Amino acid sequence: MAEVPVRISATIVDEWGIEASSVYYAQADDSKTIAAMVTEVDAFIVGLDGVTDGEIRAARVTILPALPGGIKTAAAAGSRVEQTGLLGFSATGTTKRYSAAIPALSNGNTVLSGDRIVLSGVDPVGVLIAILTTVGTVLKWVNEHNQQIQDFIDALVAFRKKRKQLQRSSFEV
Repeated sequence: MAEVPVRISATIVDEWGIEASSVYYAQADDSKTIAAMVTEVDAFIVGLDGVTDGEIRAARVTILPALPGGIKTAAAAGSRVEQTGLLGFSATGTTKRYSAAIPALSNGNTVLSGDRIVLSGVDPVGVLIAILTTVGTVLKWVNEHNQQIQDFIDALVAFRKKRKQLQRSSFEV
């Protein structure tokens, strides 16, 4: 049995509609089922509801696994989270496109060719697309409305401004 760190958060809304988050941390036994964890989280949410006058609108459990070995330990020179790759997918039950964002899209020649994303099946983006469109033994990839991702549609490079950009911040008080 190993213990996996988890974060449990609840969104609480007061009578004026102002939201606040309540965040708690736990360790989950990885040999137990997700259903068993949900049962315990439900009990926690009921307990939290008893001590707040606000309305609990949402609860979220985030599993915080250790990062796998072999991934970068520092950002590449010139990487910017504003340069975002968008992968468009169709999803079951909707005609609307779901776009998955890739912040700090790599400038490497196996990811970008000129201003286009490289989509061959053996290059990094093609591998990621294959993962997202394949149902695994545990995970089925879905959009934010829990509609299963089906087919890859398109890809594009976008630039998404961030509110606090490092190069625009100032040390002046």
